[in-house]
Amino acid sequence: MIARFFFVGVIAGIIATAQDPKPNDALLPPLEREQKSIVEDMIAKARNYDKLLPDFVCTQMSHHNLDPQSRNQWRTLDTISEELHFSRGVAEYTVLAENGKKPGDPSKRPENLVSIDEFSRMIHYIFDPKSEARFAWTKWDSVRGHRTHMFTFAVAKEGTTFQVMKPKPFSSGLTGFIWIDADTNLIVRLLAAASDIPKTSSHQAESYDFGYEFTKVGDKVYLLPLQGDIRARDGKTQHWNEVEFKDYRKP
Repeated sequence: MIARFFFVGVIAGIIATAQDPKPNDALLPPLEREQKSIVEDMIAKARNYDKLLPDFVCTQMSHHNLDPQSRNQWRTLDTISEELHFSRGVAEYTVLAENGKKPGDPSKRPENLVSIDEFSRMIHYIFDPKSEARFAWTKWDSVRGHRTHMFTFAVAKEGTTFQVMKPKPFSSGLTGFIWIDADTNLIVRLLAAASDIPKTSSHQAESYDFGYEFTKVGDKVYLLPLQGDIRARDGKTQHWNEVEFKDYRKP
């Protein structure tokens, strides 16, 4: 229940502040049969996401922030700049700078950095056939200028391979929201939170807010990770990892 409060309180605040102005509220919801067709197309395209990723090079910026007493008094501990080479589904990183300084070993990533692989894994956790995720159309919305369908979703702990890794790995369900571009039924944002964290665990909340955008690499456009926030709470300490991908280009 604590994890749910964290998700509804803190992350719902992110939704309220990060969204673009709402589209015309006069738009009627899609008919039930249309909603079913949209969900089926969304699922099919999400399951094919990894197969359509191109080879690319980009810059990844990461910020690790800490709030020691859960008072929303954040301080940035680390700012890391990396060059990411993505080839045949494998990500390789070269550290360019740590807190404005050249790294001692560019091939050694600092601990706890977000990897671009997590953007694909989260889609897999939700849309894998074994997860038996439940989707419900919620409303029309807008994300970065895209007219979108907003869905709620839920994945039971029994059906997912998702695990909370701290302090010891344990399985958890996922609940949250998905926004898909209304013209393509492709995901432009997803927000997910662990939903089955034991009360006895010191790790009492974990959530993921991932954005995807249509991005040109060479002469083609692909749906690629844009930005992400990963938040967690251990005891009274809140962690917030921010990541941004930019300057996509061909290898």
